[in-house]
Amino acid sequence: MSRPLTWLTDFLHPLVWVLLAMLGFWWLGASLAGDAQTAAQKPIRGEVSSSVEITVLDLPDGAVGVFQTQSNAPLARFESGEGSFVRTIFRSLVRDRRVRQVSAPPQFIIRGLSDGRVIVEDPSTGSHIDLDAFGHINAEQFRDMLQAGAASSKLGSSAGVVTR
Repeated sequence: MSRPLTWLTDFLHPLVWVLLAMLGFWWLGASLAGDAQTAAQKPIRGEVSSSVEITVLDLPDGAVGVFQTQSNAPLARFESGEGSFVRTIFRSLVRDRRVRQVSAPPQFIIRGLSDGRVIVEDPSTGSHIDLDAFGHINAEQFRDMLQAGAASSKLGSSAGVVTR
């Protein structure tokens, strides 16, 4: 066979097409992952109506405690086996910190927006999660912590603790 014809038959080999398809899927996945990463870094849309800075700690008895950062007032406590949505959100934020090699303490900001949405923000990484995207009931747990933080600021540390 002539040299150009050999090249053509090699190019039409099915394994070449499989390889090209794999590279195409890889490129598509990489570009979509890049879009998702930049979407998480977009600025918050909406006016912030209230916010509370929180510290999240694993307690010795297996519970997770949420405390107001400045006053150390307890805002919520989730016993072992409770608050799975809240635990998942905080775990994902902490995992993001590990990936970015942020060693700051687990401090976050819960923000209530004027349109009623609630977000949790990690000031160390700049990422935030719109909690209403996971349903009103799940976001309500964070609204309760936001309200407890507002009450704690107004009344001192005598405000009630949200337990679930």
